[in-house]
Amino acid sequence: MAARAPRKLLRDFLLRRTACTAPIGIGAARHSSSAAPKPPKIPKIPHFSKRGLFTAATLGLVIAGGAYASTVDEATFCGWLFSATKLVNPIFALLDPEVAHRLGVSAAARGWVPREKRPDPPNLGLEVWGRKFSNPIGLAAGFDKNAEAVDGLLGLGFGFVEIGSVTPIPQEGNPKPRVFRLCDEGAIINRYGFNSEGIIAVAKRLGIQHGKRMLDETSSTSSPSADEAKGGGKSGPGILGVNLGKNKTSEDAASDYVQGVHSLSQYADYLVINVSSPNTPGLRMLQGRKELKDLVKKVQAARDEMQWGEEGPPPLLVKIAPDLSKEDLEDIAAVARTLHLDGRPNSAK
Repeated sequence: MAARAPRKLLRDFLLRRTACTAPIGIGAARHSSSAAPKPPKIPKIPHFSKRGLFTAATLGLVIAGGAYASTVDEATFCGWLFSATKLVNPIFALLDPEVAHRLGVSAAARGWVPREKRPDPPNLGLEVWGRKFSNPIGLAAGFDKNAEAVDGLLGLGFGFVEIGSVTPIPQEGNPKPRVFRLCDEGAIINRYGFNSEGIIAVAKRLGIQHGKRMLDETSSTSSPSADEAKGGGKSGPGILGVNLGKNKTSEDAASDYVQGVHSLSQYADYLVINVSSPNTPGLRMLQGRKELKDLVKKVQAARDEMQWGEEGPPPLLVKIAPDLSKEDLEDIAAVARTLHLDGRPNSAK
C-alpha cells in the first residue's frame, strides 16, 4: 500500500502536466468538463473625431451641391451666383470706402466675380457710331481707373465699360481720405483728383488684353457669323471707352489729351475728353466756348492723322459738368455742332 500511494500521486501529477502543455484540441477534449471556452474576438470600431466628421460632411455637401448644380440650366446657376454676392456686401460696408473700392477692382481683375452667361434680350441691343452694344447699361469712368479689370467687369454683363481718367504722367491724386459714404442716400462722394498710373502702364495692360483677344480669335475653330463678328468691340464682347484727363501740374492741357489719343486710341471703341472734374485746378475753365473749341480741334486732328482700318477712328466725346449754367450749355452745344462731335444726339446712329 505504501508503494502504491507514491505511484498514484506521480501518475496524477504527470496527467495534470500533460493536460497543461497539450494542444488546445487535446486539452479541450480531455478536460471539456472543466475548461471554459474563450470568448470570441470583437472587432474594433474605428474612432472618428468631430473635426473629421465635420470635414467629411462638408465635402459631401460640396460634392452633392456640385452634382446638383451641374444639372440646372446656365441661367439659373448665374442667378444663384449673383444672388450670393449680396452676402459679401455687408463685409465691404465695414471697410474704408477706398479700401473697399480697391478690393472690388482686384477681385474683378482676378476673375473672383460672377460671370454673366445669360445672353441679353435682343430688344436691349442698340447700335451707336457703328458700334453694337448688347445693352445700354455701362460702367462709367472712375471705377477701373487703370484698366486693371476690363475683362472681369465686362463679364458681369455690362454693355460697355469706360476706364480712366488716364493722365499722361502718373499722379497720386488728392490726399486721403477722399472717398466718403452717404449711407442714407446709398451714394458716395468721390474726390480722388485724377489719381492715375499714367498712360504707359494703361497702354501696356490694354495691349496685352487686345493681343490675348486676337490670339483667342485666331485659335478659335469655329468662324463667327456676320452678326457675331459685328457685336462687341476691341476688348471683346463689350464696348470699351477710354476717358482721358490732364495732369494737375500741366500747363498745356491740349498736349496732355493729344498724348492720350496717340497712346490709347488704338485700343478704344470710343474716346472721352474729360473737362468736368472739379478736383483738378483749372480743368473746368476748358468748358468755355473758345477754350473748348481750341481743345477739341487739336484732339480731333491728333486722332485723324493716325492710320485707321475700315471701321475708322474711334468716336470722340466730351464729358462736361452736370451743374453748368444755361449759357455754358449753349456754348458747348455750339462747339459740338460746329466741330461735328460724335456725342451730339443726331450723331448717335
